[in-house]
Amino acid sequence: MDRKYLLLIDGDNISPSFLEAIITEVSKEGELLIKRLYGDWTTPNMNGWKAWLEKIPIRPVQQFRNGPNATDNTIIMDAIELANTNKSINAVCIVSTDSDYYSLALKLREYGLYVLGIGKQNAKDIWVNACNEFKYLENLDSTMEETKPQDSPFDSLEKLISHAYKNSRTTEEGWVSLSDLGKSIRRTMPGFDPRSYNHNTLREILEALSDEYEMTADKLVPPNHWIKMLERQNTGTLTGRIKRFKENWGIIETADHGDFYFVLTNLTKSSRRKKITEGMSVRFKVFKEPNPRGENSAEKNGKAMDVEVR
Repeated sequence: MDRKYLLLIDGDNISPSFLEAIITEVSKEGELLIKRLYGDWTTPNMNGWKAWLEKIPIRPVQQFRNGPNATDNTIIMDAIELANTNKSINAVCIVSTDSDYYSLALKLREYGLYVLGIGKQNAKDIWVNACNEFKYLENLDSTMEETKPQDSPFDSLEKLISHAYKNSRTTEEGWVSLSDLGKSIRRTMPGFDPRSYNHNTLREILEALSDEYEMTADKLVPPNHWIKMLERQNTGTLTGRIKRFKENWGIIETADHGDFYFVLTNLTKSSRRKKITEGMSVRFKVFKEPNPRGENSAEKNGKAMDVEVR
């Protein structure tokens, strides 16, 4: 059964730098129907959350500190109310290290709801064991830093898809369904449209990135498609010039390393706005080295990525 989540975050108890990792992790488990973030927004300690609210849509809930457990009590009341009134919800995620929520977890489980807890590793056993499953914040992203969100961290389509792939549910063999990949992309970039990259569908984009992702399909009608990231051979940076350019692909020639093939989706975001002409200077990263012994031009040419027109 697909899980439909109610997400409740204790903003007084959790650092805002974990918000993106929390949303990503819960989204792997199911669909997020309701997202709420609780705290006293009149106090300075909630200021760090405000920049993230512009990037990640989540409803802020104001609760004045008129008692030692004011925020906790509000979360508990909302959880019980929503569990009884919204019949679409079958799972609840509570984000807090505070053990005061253990009774709430037990009650929600009595209602037949799946309870996912998220908190730091110093969470007490009584809170951890009250949940069906508990995830530690330190395990969500080991490189998490106390930084503000960036407006657009993806300057190329490859980086966007790579980020979405790494934050999607994968099989033990590393396969990600094309459907889950699309959901992950739109969680990160709601305005994503394949037509912005000269393709009609996400599947067409992945087919154009065949040197980076392997694709397969099952025998259902219509078929489900799955992708798996291939290991990259090299990520060195080179310079060259546009030797040839057609409607949506081109060839870069370099002085000492041979020719490199690229498509429009390999261009950086800023370069896609420019009119590409032969002779233009470029800087790029090497995805695949040229193979002079190849039987045809496709095998002889290398593959460029993150192509920046200078």
